[in-house]
Amino acid sequence: MSFETGLKSGIAAWLTSETRLNLARAGEEVSRRVGRRGRELLYFHRTDDPYCQLMVQALPDLASRFDVKIKPLVIERLPANMYPDPQRFEAYSILDATRLARLYGLGFPSNAMVPDRLNVGMANRYLVSLQDDPSFFTAAEEVGEALWRNDHKLVRSQCVAADIDEHALDKNEKLLKELGHYASATVYYGGEFYLGLDRLDHLEHRLNRAGVGDGEVHFELTRLWRYGLQNMEKSVSGRSVKVYFSVRSPYSYLGLHLAAELAEKSGVRLKLKPVLPMMMRGMKVPKAKGRYILMDTAREARAENIPFGRIVDPLGLATKRAMGLGFALAESDQDLAFFKAFTKGVWAEGIDGTTDAGLRKILDRAGIGGAKLSSALPEDVWGPIAERNRQALLMAGAWGVPTFRVGNETLWGQDRLWAVVDALKQQ
Repeated sequence: MSFETGLKSGIAAWLTSETRLNLARAGEEVSRRVGRRGRELLYFHRTDDPYCQLMVQALPDLASRFDVKIKPLVIERLPANMYPDPQRFEAYSILDATRLARLYGLGFPSNAMVPDRLNVGMANRYLVSLQDDPSFFTAAEEVGEALWRNDHKLVRSQCVAADIDEHALDKNEKLLKELGHYASATVYYGGEFYLGLDRLDHLEHRLNRAGVGDGEVHFELTRLWRYGLQNMEKSVSGRSVKVYFSVRSPYSYLGLHLAAELAEKSGVRLKLKPVLPMMMRGMKVPKAKGRYILMDTAREARAENIPFGRIVDPLGLATKRAMGLGFALAESDQDLAFFKAFTKGVWAEGIDGTTDAGLRKILDRAGIGGAKLSSALPEDVWGPIAERNRQALLMAGAWGVPTFRVGNETLWGQDRLWAVVDALKQQ
């Protein structure tokens, strides 16, 4: 490994470390006390985001349990370059929000559909006029319910003409960008973002450690999938779960290791479907999104006790070499062991996947042996297979990784193992 590569890996380890995080939080707390400010959470709401419909129901509960004030800010436009496939994302989000609503006992129309654009505009302008009104969350839930049912008459009767500053939405969108994020259904507190219900448990833990909460954590149900294995019928053993992933995706690293744990405990068989990363297919990841993903992966890894941080970015040659080896090793059912070792090596152990020495170390740690290094398939062989995997991913209604496919169910994200378990039980 070169000096430059080692230095970058060391910097990444520091930036993603819990030590740096705790120091940053301590600094935020000192600044808050010196400024004599209360604890205020900023919540960015967008009426046509299905996850926001869940957040407006969940956040009042959080506010009642912690000594915090929640300031809602309505936004309307999202940066187009943040979403590589907005149509699939929009359709999938509605299905996923329906699942999350069932899990947490929240309201969301079972027949929800993409809302009417005119209604969305009216709803956003009505709610932005209520940002400082205590009734915001109640009004947002009621308007959202009508919006997602496409009840045009009710939406237009609720969203009466409001005397608002037409620049209010622009101001909120500008603030979101200045703070360093890009998505709605997001809470900002003390230098950190918490995106959707799936990350509110991190916020709960933080506030509890600060001594301003009730000591409870209500929003961790998505992490309790292991308990679901206890009631899983033995008949699921031998069933398969397709795993679409990229070795360059840190979320895929977590998802692959969690899926392997699921397979080991349940007898489910994983069918690995590697794809090339976006940035090797001519697409770009904006800096704000890349920064959030890195920090979010770090805290998700800590929550799951998975090592992370000593990173040697596998973009480019390392990914190609991993794909060549992984596809070759699939013929002897050694691909899972290899891809687990490879992703851990480049995302947590500071191993350079471009070098023979690094790959031999990874093969040895996988229990395969460095002698297999010469068995890698050439790109003109594995390339078309990877592309077929990507096309199958798109046909399944997904676009990003990791994605799990259980029968006809498509489940996106390393934090959807609970839904994978549910889908297996229902097969």
